[in-house]
Amino acid sequence: MSAEPQGSLKSRIFKAGGWNILQILISNVLRLGSNLVMTRLLVPEAFGLMSFLMVIVTGFTLLSDIGINRSIIRDPAGNTPRYLRAAWVVQVWRGGFIAAGVVLTAVGVWVLAPHFAAEGTVYADPLLPFLLAAISLAPLIHGFKSTNVVLAQRNLQIRQVAYIEVIGQICAIVFQIVIASIWPSVWSLIFGTIVGQAVKTAMSHKIVPGPKMAWQPDKEIASQIWIFGKFLMVSSLLTFAARNADKFILASLLSSTSFGLVAIAQIWIEAGQTLLNKLADQIGFSALGEVIRTRPKEAAGVFKRFQKAIDLFCVTCFLLCVFLAEPFIRLLYTETYYTAGHYLTLLGLIFLSLRFNAMTMFILNHGNSRAMMIISGIRAVAILLLLPLGYNLIGIEGALLAVALTPLSSAPYTIWLIRPLLGEGYAARQVLWVVAILLTAVAVYLTY
Repeated sequence: MSAEPQGSLKSRIFKAGGWNILQILISNVLRLGSNLVMTRLLVPEAFGLMSFLMVIVTGFTLLSDIGINRSIIRDPAGNTPRYLRAAWVVQVWRGGFIAAGVVLTAVGVWVLAPHFAAEGTVYADPLLPFLLAAISLAPLIHGFKSTNVVLAQRNLQIRQVAYIEVIGQICAIVFQIVIASIWPSVWSLIFGTIVGQAVKTAMSHKIVPGPKMAWQPDKEIASQIWIFGKFLMVSSLLTFAARNADKFILASLLSSTSFGLVAIAQIWIEAGQTLLNKLADQIGFSALGEVIRTRPKEAAGVFKRFQKAIDLFCVTCFLLCVFLAEPFIRLLYTETYYTAGHYLTLLGLIFLSLRFNAMTMFILNHGNSRAMMIISGIRAVAILLLLPLGYNLIGIEGALLAVALTPLSSAPYTIWLIRPLLGEGYAARQVLWVVAILLTAVAVYLTY
């Protein structure tokens, strides 16, 4: 028996959106409180190390991304117990792969870093191999998370999912603060992350409605997931390069302290990106998937309304970064962290670039996972070229501008793809957006 959504699509979209926004607001309040406490217990180097560790975990997460969640959401049989249990088995194996990859990286760093890492950088920190080995537990535990969470997202029934995220975050923060008070070390961030992930995984099996998970491998369903997700896996790897090449490069160029200040700025950028991704993936992708399955002729109109909401959100986040980033950092942090406010202002441009992600999601909803791979490839090449160029020309500000504008590099290809889906006129208006974003970036650099 399949789990069918209850209520109209419109009512479920508003409820899901409300729960997502509430969750993000609570999460950011918790993040704010945590930052106020932890930045007074730990030095900037600890945040730089933690940021780098999460880059490694994210790399293996994206390397193994075969679209399990998206397959559950878009497949007509994705809400059946058979499909959910088969997908869970694949997810468990994936978690083991990620953990093994992180451990192997730890071994590689332990062997090679003493000979090749520049002194004073993150790579040269003697704790790095041991921190990597410890953080591998987080993705291993996450692999056992119930796929009923994705079923809830498919049905736009987000309340329990929001509970899980908030309670898991609270447990992680409390554990971090307690440990850091006794032992002010980056290890407090590691242990908190692991505890938070364990709480989320346990709760996913207890409070989210759906079939009980069981070890029931299914070659047919696994094959279906692979067929849809094989291009997504390559796309995710390229996405990782596009999103995180800056961290690898800057970690080798900057001191641990400067890298930690960039990490602080990125914490707040990622807070906005998290909400944007939730609106796009958990609401937009699910809602448009249902419209395409049941009322395909209405899909273009529904998407255009959704894009307007995304544009409003992105422009608002950008303006907040431009006008409030530096006062915000000065209000919340000690003088040691003030430079992060300037970095946050420049990185705020990324919200304007990310508006095109909604169109990419619409293309993917039509089954074109190959396009995702190409878009990610364009962005990966762009960051690898633009970041070193920007750094060499104008220093760290140039590198951060390259990070913020990299998502814009794939916009021409995205615009070309949406022409048959959304019309020539709509595509032409997107070209004006590209020009406006580039001019805005020049103005921000010259002003700030």
